[in-house]
This record gives sequence, structure tokens and C-alpha cells, in this order.
Amino acid sequence: MTKEYKPFLQKAFRGVVRDILADVARNGLSGESHYFITFQTNREDVVIPDFVRAKYPEEISIILQNQFSNLIAGPDSFSVDLAFGGVMSTLVVPYTALKVFADPAAQFMLSFEPEEAREKKSAVSRESAGNTDIIDLTRLRTGK
Repeated sequence: MTKEYKPFLQKAFRGVVRDILADVARNGLSGESHYFITFQTNREDVVIPDFVRAKYPEEISIILQNQFSNLIAGPDSFSVDLAFGGVMSTLVVPYTALKVFADPAAQFMLSFEPEEAREKKSAVSRESAGNTDIIDLTRLRTGK
């Protein structure tokens, strides 16, 4: 069995997003940088207003550019105040809910496979692996 490296990369890239957001929280946006962030809204650990979740039941993309405040990059999630339909709201987004993080000004983008989706996919893979006939080739070669 080979080592699965994708989870390690995903975790490292989420750390990159955390560090970028922490820098923005401390120093503000630099130059033309602005961030498109797409994340899952259908998770219990994502905090968004109910009317936003009703309009975007699976995922939403937000832009951190001119009109955001109180950005906090915590160890496991970030929070930010944004206006939706003129109503200022605080969002709390775990890094594991991220799908895309992009800075178009820098031509930089990271894509994520949300953790829950990856876990379900692995469970399906394990389940289907259990339903297949596996032939041990060493037995065929050695005749045992």
C-alpha cells in the first residue's frame, strides 16, 4: 500500500490560507490583492446567517476586498464581518470547509477537497473494495 500524500498537502495549504489571512488581519490588504474564498455552507461548524444559508445551501463565494472588517485568523477557522443585503453579519469558517482560495491580482489559487467529502469518498472506496474479489498474485506464481 502506498502512502496517501494528498491529506498532508491539503493541511499544509490550509495553513497557507491561515497565514495569509492572519497577515491581512494584522497589516491589511497589500497592493491590488483581494481574495475570493469559496466554502461549504452545509456544515454545522460553518456560522453564517440563516437567510444566507437558505440562499446558498451548498456553498458560497465571498470576496475580501473593500468592505469587510474584524478579520480574525484562528488556528482552525477564520471569522470576518461582511454585509449581506445591507445586514452586517459575522461569518465563522473552518479551514476544512474551504473549497477555493484565490488572489486574482497575484494569479494565485488553491483548490481544496473539503474534509468531510474526502472522508465520505474514502468510506465509499473502502466499502467498494470490500465488495470486490481480490486475487493474490503471489499464490498464482508460487502455486500455494
